[in-house]
Amino acid sequence: MNHNMLHFNREAFTIMNRKESGKKAVALSAMLLSATLVVTACGGGGAVKEEPSVRGAAPAANDVKPTEISILSIFYQKEPPAADNIILKEVEKRTNTKLNITWVTPNNFSEKVNVTLASGDMPDLMLVTDTGNAAFRNMAKQGAFWDLTEMIKPYPNLMKFPKITYDNLNIDGKLYGIPRVRPTEGNAQPLLRADWLTKLNLTMPETTDDLYKVMKAFKENAPDGQKDTVGMSGYVNANDMGQFSFIESVFTGANGKYRVKDGKLTDVTLEPEMKAMLEWFRKAYSEGLIPQDFALLKHNQAKDLVAAGKAGIFADKPNQEPNFNKDIKSMNPGTNPDMQWVPFMSGTLGKMAATGTGHFGMFVIPKKVPEAKVKKLLEFMNYGDSDEGHELANYGLENEHFKLENGNYVLTEKAANDPSFQFMQNIFMKFDKYANVATVGLSPEQISRDKKLIDKASEVGVPSPVSSLVSETNNKLGADYAKKIQDLKTKVIMNKASMEDWDKFVGELKVDKNYMKILDEFNEAYRAKIGMK
Repeated sequence: MNHNMLHFNREAFTIMNRKESGKKAVALSAMLLSATLVVTACGGGGAVKEEPSVRGAAPAANDVKPTEISILSIFYQKEPPAADNIILKEVEKRTNTKLNITWVTPNNFSEKVNVTLASGDMPDLMLVTDTGNAAFRNMAKQGAFWDLTEMIKPYPNLMKFPKITYDNLNIDGKLYGIPRVRPTEGNAQPLLRADWLTKLNLTMPETTDDLYKVMKAFKENAPDGQKDTVGMSGYVNANDMGQFSFIESVFTGANGKYRVKDGKLTDVTLEPEMKAMLEWFRKAYSEGLIPQDFALLKHNQAKDLVAAGKAGIFADKPNQEPNFNKDIKSMNPGTNPDMQWVPFMSGTLGKMAATGTGHFGMFVIPKKVPEAKVKKLLEFMNYGDSDEGHELANYGLENEHFKLENGNYVLTEKAANDPSFQFMQNIFMKFDKYANVATVGLSPEQISRDKKLIDKASEVGVPSPVSSLVSETNNKLGADYAKKIQDLKTKVIMNKASMEDWDKFVGELKVDKNYMKILDEFNEAYRAKIGMK
């Protein structure tokens, strides 16, 4: 094989009857929200085969005027595509569209969306990620966006999304956008240097105690022979435990801040398991098993510690294994890194793996868009979720960006060196249970291994019980409480506040009427949701 090309195993991306389906599919992402909405984004995959007449293929008649579509999208590539990008032009050709896409970086996306919503001058397609936010829901109820509940049904690719996706986007029984589908399994769990485990004669950790022992061994034995090695790298956000959240979930048994206990929602912040989590991290910090500046680290800085060989664990999706291996090898020539994903961990409350919501928001269509054009937008997105659209977004054009070798996709050097390659993944996406398994940089055996790990995670997955619920008080005050709570957690971990300070704080929260009102409102919404079933 040409060593200047990247190798894709076709097992992870099944193509159904290539001659009938032609080129295939894409993955998507984009975002938005209102002045009180929080915004972010991500991508996914899946597979279907339909007749051209329903999959949104370009009309046969050359005199049919292309549909002009404006889109506001986030992008995660190094740079956005040029207006004359060959893949972009091919998308327009196949869908008979003229695309006007505003590409915005993740750091600036929330601000851009807020300004756009406030102006009222919205594009045809916008991605809202915080669909549980009351401000967005009120906009939808007041008629700001098209109700697609029935309109979306004739589009087979969109209807292949799992039921949980639609359930979690439900607003009073209606659907106000095109789901940005995501797999429910394969989320941020420990990615671990398996080659270090072998060198130290250790086994894969299964419990938090096991994980602590591995972290300690990595720190004290420095498998790569480097000084200042820590066991696990990560960071915290201003309002949550960030990349360390998986540990919190193992201790609390909750996917997020709430878990169901005795038939009702419980705020785990107030539970003794949260205190136990803080004690675990406090000890790890005091022994130097996590970065001493974790509170200041940004995402890439925390990852760089692993790439530099100064940390052996980082929580992420399994599809990041080959990226880490590549970066580690680049920064540490002569090493043979082997990052492997741990599907779940066990604590006092049992096995735990956070289950995703089945979506990362949805693309809304402003009501100003004529109904006839709404159908064109649905055709466009339906095409993006087809095999052909998926292939185009992920691998580009055959011979130009990829070749097929023995059933495997192989990216050309041109594609591998394109800083904007796969940009259409931010807009096109289709459902695939194994979308979080890497399709490049792993052997067929490794891909098969990770798919089995996804299956294991699904057996113990815990969904968030409040993913589609709304608390008005939480929308007003929740962010402030979250920041105060995380600020004290960080101080306790760093020994800048005592465990007694935490106990006192929890006691104050329990008698804080506004704080407890949030729990009451979520419970009321939870009872209503259960009652509807």
